[in-house]
Amino acid sequence: MYNLRILRQFRYSWFAQTSATGLSNAPPHRLLASQHKRRPQLGAAPSEQLDQLKTDYFERNGELSNEDWQRVRHTLTDTYKYINGHNVDAVILGMCNTGEQLPVAKSYLRYLQTQGLEPNAATLGRLLRVYNAAYHIRALSDEEQSEIVHICDMLQGTHEILDASSCEHLIHGLVATNHHWKRAVRFLEMMKVTTAPSISAYSALASKAFKSDQPELAWRLLEEMLETRKLPKCEVYLAHLDSSARDVKTFGSQVERLLLFLERHDIQLSDKVAQQLVALAQRLPNQLQVTSTHLEHMGKCAACQQHLQHVAISDAQFAELRGSFLDKVLIRKDVFQKSTPEEVARFKQFVEQTAPYDCVIDGLNVAYSTGTKKPPQQLAKLLATVVRYFRERRKRVLVLGRQHMRSWSKPAMQYIQSNASVFLTNNLSHDDPFLLYATLRSGQETDFFSRDLMRSHAFLLGTELKSTFRRWQQEHQYSLVTQTQTGQIIVKEPIRYLLSAHKVNNVWHIPCTETYTPNPTDRFEVPEKWLCLHIY
Repeated sequence: MYNLRILRQFRYSWFAQTSATGLSNAPPHRLLASQHKRRPQLGAAPSEQLDQLKTDYFERNGELSNEDWQRVRHTLTDTYKYINGHNVDAVILGMCNTGEQLPVAKSYLRYLQTQGLEPNAATLGRLLRVYNAAYHIRALSDEEQSEIVHICDMLQGTHEILDASSCEHLIHGLVATNHHWKRAVRFLEMMKVTTAPSISAYSALASKAFKSDQPELAWRLLEEMLETRKLPKCEVYLAHLDSSARDVKTFGSQVERLLLFLERHDIQLSDKVAQQLVALAQRLPNQLQVTSTHLEHMGKCAACQQHLQHVAISDAQFAELRGSFLDKVLIRKDVFQKSTPEEVARFKQFVEQTAPYDCVIDGLNVAYSTGTKKPPQQLAKLLATVVRYFRERRKRVLVLGRQHMRSWSKPAMQYIQSNASVFLTNNLSHDDPFLLYATLRSGQETDFFSRDLMRSHAFLLGTELKSTFRRWQQEHQYSLVTQTQTGQIIVKEPIRYLLSAHKVNNVWHIPCTETYTPNPTDRFEVPEKWLCLHIY
């Protein structure tokens, strides 16, 4: 049986080999860095042969003979251009991608030992991932946990500084242990030296912290994730709910803390987490009531019949948003790469003289919204149609554009200039900051028309103001859906109620999505599924 003795033999022979080859005087982190740089990926090769290899050998979930492993190694190195003697071991362990295949992975390590071959850092890292996969389907034995710790000791002892990939492997290995998982925090910090830790690393450690009754560490990690725009995996919320359910007295307050977190960061729950909340409500009916629901007309909950909260921000929030926008978005260190101080001053003076407006239109964004290769006459006609849409509703309009639009169709441009204020920036300027500034400067009732999601501008405002900006944006942004063959336009109007988790008269409403995605859309779309939740 593969055990600690084999790992120790690997470790001692590794040090002996490095001394004999003259590598012992080299800085240990340089050795690992060179290995990391040379890790090739699978090249383009017959996928059917790889699938057959997995079926014949890796799906047995048991030990393979030395002859089998020899055949697997030769098949990979002979068939795949970028697999060689240096990386074939890591590739093989990478093919053990389920917890049931831990015996297969151990079998390969025993094969290497019999052949006098040393597993490198990448190979041992892949082995830690297999242990982690096994940890997610069953409790690991004390012996298996000791093996994980020994592998981590080997890697940490051999290399003074670990690369981000090795740190992530170590994190996933250590969280599978009962008593050594906190060591993973150090490797998370080590990752930050060269890169931002991954969603997987953060989520694995935060989940373990919740499971181990260390909630403050978990919440700190979650806040760090959101600061770097990384969305926690479902496993984190599931671990939080499981640990919260262990203490009925504090269960309600812990669920409330989770919901406040979702509200603050505008996060939708996956169906998997939503189902867990429903199950907990059935198990603890005196603490929690949860109903799966949907929204009816005007944001009315089909379960409790209450209307969702209006998305509008307060006057104080709007004043803070408007005051911060000029410094944080319009005037930045790099803003004059795409504009000039003179143009910004000219624009501000223009707005002071012509505001307020009912709607500010991004002219180029509108014109190009049905295609960028259309003739200028057609572009100008579409923009004129959008201006007419608002003028027919007695709206005072500002159109922002570029200087080259002066050469567009004269009849259409004359209509625009007669029915709207027009400001044309230099051809290289960015329109969005001007658009948003004019809209905010006009007051809380002013809308804007653009298909742009404004992600970068929201990010520049910082975590607190980003949420305020998103609510303001949702309430005031119009966009063009399409133009029909008859020339009529279909306009998407703003959604006036909150689309994020929030409480209405002591009842929470939480939007849900079918599956977790690390990059959810920033578009304002009404989720089909919601939870109506009451904490007692």
